[in-house]
Amino acid sequence: MQISSMSGSVALFAMLYVGLVNTSLAGPAINVGALNEYISAQKYTLAKRIYNTGDATAFVRVSVSEIIYDENSGKPTEHPLDENALISGKGTGIISSPPRLIIPANGMQTNRLVFTGSRDKERYYRVRYIPVVPDQTEGFGLDNKDMQAYQDQINAGVTVLTGFGTIVTVQPEATKFNTLVASSNNKLSVSNNGNASVVISGIKSCDRSLKNCGSPVNVQLRPGSKLERTAEENKVWLYSLTEGSQKKNLSTGSSS
Repeated sequence: MQISSMSGSVALFAMLYVGLVNTSLAGPAINVGALNEYISAQKYTLAKRIYNTGDATAFVRVSVSEIIYDENSGKPTEHPLDENALISGKGTGIISSPPRLIIPANGMQTNRLVFTGSRDKERYYRVRYIPVVPDQTEGFGLDNKDMQAYQDQINAGVTVLTGFGTIVTVQPEATKFNTLVASSNNKLSVSNNGNASVVISGIKSCDRSLKNCGSPVNVQLRPGSKLERTAEENKVWLYSLTEGSQKKNLSTGSSS
């Protein structure tokens, strides 16, 4: 999914690749599920299931950083969070519980993401799940013998350890949706005048029979952002608009 900037341009791709590359298909292989997650105004926690479909145990380090968008350019910058301060009740952000996961081969572990602090506005976080070869500094509680055995297992073949990230959007406590949709023939304009993101999913241009369509695209439209699309002549737009728990299927600006 794309996340729009204040100017309506695409600012961010949610999928993140973090590579520790040696080369083969042996070893752990994690799957983080949805790459875009939301914590609604009524909730403070998000439970993510992290799967390991590989043939070796995955030792996964979890890191969280806040994404802040420049008010003028919409350019995102990442700011690492102080986990110890958050645990002590200081500051605003997401705490990963636990901060490290040990996932057996073909197994699953649940990672709970807990938001703490002010919810005066919508906030955005990147959560990275990074498989590592554990050592004494990683804090997985292994003794030297176990660590060496794991390293020998990984080094026995050529192994790829690939991490993934997900974007977590935390909605404000007093959520207000105010989406303005305007369309005229082949033109579509969607403005988010509320204080929480809306999701425009499955956007595609089709002929008027709605049978011959282009490839669909999903866009997260942040507060203050605007999406504008123009299709070829004699084409219409087909898409869904989600505001919180409410979803509407739309075509050229009309409910269907």
